[in-house]
Amino acid sequence: MVDKQTARSEVIRKFMNYSVLVSYHTNPYTCGVARFNQALATALGISVCAVTKLAADRSDMLLLSLKFEEMSTEITEILLSQLIETSANFDLFLHGVTHSELEKKFIASARRVIVATQEYADSIRAQREDVVAYFAPGAGDAGVAKNAEITLLTFGMAHKIRSDGYRKLGQLLSADSRTVQLEISTALHDGTSFSEDFFSVGSEISQVFDGNVSFLGFLADDEVSRRLHAADALVAFFPHGVRENNTTVLSAMAHGCAVITNFDSYSPVWMKHGKSVFDIGQLSTFPSANELIRVGEAAREAVAPFTFDSLAKLLTTDLK
Repeated sequence: MVDKQTARSEVIRKFMNYSVLVSYHTNPYTCGVARFNQALATALGISVCAVTKLAADRSDMLLLSLKFEEMSTEITEILLSQLIETSANFDLFLHGVTHSELEKKFIASARRVIVATQEYADSIRAQREDVVAYFAPGAGDAGVAKNAEITLLTFGMAHKIRSDGYRKLGQLLSADSRTVQLEISTALHDGTSFSEDFFSVGSEISQVFDGNVSFLGFLADDEVSRRLHAADALVAFFPHGVRENNTTVLSAMAHGCAVITNFDSYSPVWMKHGKSVFDIGQLSTFPSANELIRVGEAAREAVAPFTFDSLAKLLTTDLK
């Protein structure tokens, strides 16, 4: 039989421990509050739940970590109704103060109200005298990057990054004794959005490379150029095979950077495996340092005729 003290301790434990952290935005790459919430949830040992996916009941103890100015009136009203209807217990961590009537209802209903600055606390103290002002920690120290013996770079439109080619590359590298770092830079294609799935490829590729992956984000052309000069090879894989209009590949070749890609029957004849590029389908081992340098130098020569000046000349020359 459970004694009263044990039962009381269990009730207190359940009430004090959060079951989930509720966030409006959940993509840490595109929202500072979402990044904060993910880090805090990890520290608390709980998961993050999107406002729109919350299914709470009165047995839960929720931590709402929100910035109401990011939320529409409709979504805010739905969340409030759900909390009231289910009699859910919740603490409220505010990342901003709007002084809206809806926000005031959340503040009044919360068990505790925590804010990120003293200024926010003073602005709502008339409503909640017990408001607590804490802080918002910065990003953790990831440490200094270790120098790898091979640095690979991939960049281009995010929707074109394909993990199957990287899997084969990972198999080749697993038999190589050299240390490898893969750097990923992506760009957002016009008409697409920064959904969470947009970044999932980084995690998948990271597993292939045992976590030796750096996500560089969205780099300007000048920085991409510097990265290409520093990399040992560019890796770029396509649904069918490399083409003469794959600017990612031609850019790397023009920089004298070796390229590891995939071929099919429509790949240009001036891209030759082991000479100006590497075809992942024909590699049985990862190229040596000397091979990467040799192919990179040959690549620069192979794409020398393919410039904007030469294209402009073709377009303006009378071909009759």
